[in-house]
Amino acid sequence: MNAPAPAIETELGDLLEGRRSDPATAATIDAADVVRLVDRQGLGSPAALALLALPIATRMARPPISEYRVGVVGIDDAGDLVLGANVEVFGADLGSTIHAEGFASLRARSRGRMLRLLALTEARPCAHCRQTLAESAGADELLLIDPGGSRRRLDDVYPWAFRPGALGIDPDDPRRPAWPGLTTGAGDLAPAIRDALLGAARRAHAPYSRCPSAVVLRLADGRLLAAGCVESVSFNPTITAMQAALVELVAVGATGGEVEAAWLGVVRGGPVDPVPGATALLGAVTPGVDLAVVDLQLVGGRR
Repeated sequence: MNAPAPAIETELGDLLEGRRSDPATAATIDAADVVRLVDRQGLGSPAALALLALPIATRMARPPISEYRVGVVGIDDAGDLVLGANVEVFGADLGSTIHAEGFASLRARSRGRMLRLLALTEARPCAHCRQTLAESAGADELLLIDPGGSRRRLDDVYPWAFRPGALGIDPDDPRRPAWPGLTTGAGDLAPAIRDALLGAARRAHAPYSRCPSAVVLRLADGRLLAAGCVESVSFNPTITAMQAALVELVAVGATGGEVEAAWLGVVRGGPVDPVPGATALLGAVTPGVDLAVVDLQLVGGRR
């Protein structure tokens, strides 16, 4: 007999709590635990477990403007569960909103992975999210499911997608750095900050502007949260580096009040400037924390 959903939710919640403090594992459940739970509870498949985890993902949401909570649960190409939720920023423009589908996609790519399945309350992601998901190299295989029994490929709900190939660009593949030669001459950065900033910037998806950028947030307890930008072939909905860093912040269960320092790495002289937007968004999230801007240099171009 299958365990009642509340019991499974409790166990999932305990597993998530145990992984929340580590930015590398926050908001995820390891594939080995997924297999163990599926087998022990007789669920039949990891997809069934992902559906049962939807209420937990929804509780992660931070929607102070709309008060409308959205949660999704993905399965990445390593078999881990990846939770996502919508995030709104009070005092910022509505364009800074992070959708749940984008959240889960960003958490997977920050770990060098892609989503293979996405469980939603309804298998109908909004047009914004369809475009975001279509940027990934895994978009062709992405399966969307919901508690009502729908099973649809992304191509089913976005049949004439505008994909990176339309501009002769390769889709986003986080499994290897796109900008391996990226460096910085900033000699006053602590080694840990420098490494985190360059690591995230080298993995940024910025083939359209050719201006990879990344943000590092340092929490009061010393943890570093790092993320790079993810551009879209349609330009909008590009996810900025600061938005991607906020995903990392929410994933570990932290708030803006726990951020004590922030750095933005940018390539100067290009067609886009992330500094004004990042400064404004950081100011809305954590007033009083100044954004340190670090110049990045491209050596050798893209991979």
